[in-house]
Amino acid sequence: MFKKSMLRQKLYLVFVCCLVLSLTLVGCGSRDQETVLKDLGEMKQDLKTYESKAMMTVSANNQVQKYSIETWYQSPHYYRIALGNENKEVTQVIIRNDDGVFVVSPQLKKSFRFRGDWAENQGYVYLYHAVIDRVLNAKERGFDAKDGQLSFTMKMEPENPLVTEQKVTLKDSNLHPIQVALLDKDKKSVVSVDYESFKTGVEFKKEQFSPEAAMAMAPTDAKPVMAGAKDFGIIEPRYLPNGAKMVDQQETKSTVMLRFDGQNAFTITEHRPAAKDTSLYAGEIVDLWGVPAVVAGAESGNRSMYWFHNGVEFSLTGNMAVDEMIRVAQSMTNHAGK
Repeated sequence: MFKKSMLRQKLYLVFVCCLVLSLTLVGCGSRDQETVLKDLGEMKQDLKTYESKAMMTVSANNQVQKYSIETWYQSPHYYRIALGNENKEVTQVIIRNDDGVFVVSPQLKKSFRFRGDWAENQGYVYLYHAVIDRVLNAKERGFDAKDGQLSFTMKMEPENPLVTEQKVTLKDSNLHPIQVALLDKDKKSVVSVDYESFKTGVEFKKEQFSPEAAMAMAPTDAKPVMAGAKDFGIIEPRYLPNGAKMVDQQETKSTVMLRFDGQNAFTITEHRPAAKDTSLYAGEIVDLWGVPAVVAGAESGNRSMYWFHNGVEFSLTGNMAVDEMIRVAQSMTNHAGK
């Protein structure tokens, strides 16, 4: 009996030791939010360069569209974001260097240049270091850690009528990005950026962050775009502000002009432009989800939005809120002309 009692005690001690050890290991394997935020801040401070590749999926207007994203970043403020179609053919490039911010269309050999803080205000979906800033500076955030992944959920700032939350998912092991998602009020994904690769410590040359280098990124087998050619038909918006209706449609040999009446009248023009640079020092970039656009004009009164898509340059001019201009423009992307 004494031997059996001793044996039971030894087995019990072994069981308790194993239990304590397993709980200790579980505790070591999961980090709390404060620890993760501290590690993120240190990583951001040490981050000098990175290269990432991702696919963006946009679910809007009853359609699903996919765009490729390749991002280069060099501290403190150089970046090159190459946006492409689902086949990863580059269609537009966003550049920042010492001369400002550029939106470049390699196929059209045309660029817009202006000043602004697009990366901090709008471009965080494309830029990992700006994503980190969003997480670190959020007033409120949800946090979850499981299956080797860390996720932060935050309210959308600035407020957006279509997107209410933003969710950032990182690898627990190295804090590299897995996904950035923008969610609607029903927690459904409107925009998701899924990372295919992410590398730090990449060496770049200064001249790689130039509009001239971006111009050379047009697909080599792409058909040349003829300035003035009106081979794209007439592309009409599928979304219109409440009460707006088209009242006039004019065509010339090279340009389509659509006029809309309503509470805030506006005009849309469409044409294939000649190659040239355009400077807009009082403009800002807004994101049409995979298609960047430039807004220029007064805070109140008429303003204009410019964007490129499928070799066509669009402009929308009117006394409209920027959010409404964005919705009209978004409804014209990936839409064939009549």
